[in-house]
Amino acid sequence: MKLGVVIGVVWASRKVEALDACRMYIVQPVSSENNPVESPLVVADPKGLAASGDKIVYVTSTDAVEAFDSGFVPVNASVIELVDVVV
Repeated sequence: MKLGVVIGVVWASRKVEALDACRMYIVQPVSSENNPVESPLVVADPKGLAASGDKIVYVTSTDAVEAFDSGFVPVNASVIELVDVVV
């Protein structure tokens, strides 16, 4: 699991059918001190949890696919939780 901040929204006129109801965000990975740690990436939000400016927890690889109820979806990263506070 990794921390990130939603910095933008991806608009796609065509998507794989399994992603039709799924929002896609541009996320800046951050450390627990809120410092950028990597390049921004596109993250799927299968549960509709996030919005611009939110701090999130996201997963990558096989875990990203498992965040969807529908089974296989071609994504590399998915939002799994919102973050209120990091202590």
